[in-house]
Amino acid sequence: MQNALTARDRLQERLADAEHESWSRWMWWLFNTCKTMSDGSVVIPVELAERWKRQSVTAYAYLSEAEKEVDRKEVRLIMPIIADALREWFD
Repeated sequence: MQNALTARDRLQERLADAEHESWSRWMWWLFNTCKTMSDGSVVIPVELAERWKRQSVTAYAYLSEAEKEVDRKEVRLIMPIIADALREWFD
């Protein structure tokens, strides 16, 4: 099946895999940071909820440098995937 995929499809699959890894890291961190209740539900500490609400409505340009660095770290994980795709397409 993998050989039948176009270069675009392969890139999409690699990026989707990277996105899933990013989400998985986030979820692991979230569940380990939040309080698990006796019924299995999870409670987000108010200070985190407030920070994430603020960040969600803040344009990247207006985030603090520390907040931007978190996003840059994730981008550094996907840049090699994009670079490989560009080499494949243009070599």
